[in-house]
Amino acid sequence: MKNSWRLIWSPAAKEDLSKIWSYFEHVASPEIADKVLHEIEYASDRLKDDPLRWRLRMDIMPGLKGGLRSVLAHPYTVFYQLADDDVRIVRVLHERQNLPAILSDRPKRRD
Repeated sequence: MKNSWRLIWSPAAKEDLSKIWSYFEHVASPEIADKVLHEIEYASDRLKDDPLRWRLRMDIMPGLKGGLRSVLAHPYTVFYQLADDDVRIVRVLHERQNLPAILSDRPKRRD
């Protein structure tokens, strides 16, 4: 077992974080937006120690090479894949979104 994995955020995941922050800044306050992003970052940081601990999402993308996994940061879900020595954060989506439809639209990773 590795001591620590490296987190890599995809451009789509970074865009998700930006949209999440903007939404909460608009409907609540910058402080609330910061708090929500902190919770997402906390959940993501836990992946560095044991990314295999979290849920394998065969229900969403059963044929994806290497599998898709997720960790909750209620009400958001952080979706990620393992590749080499990295945990690649694919998307950060609200749990009420149509997850299979959104995730199947993303470009396929080239190996």
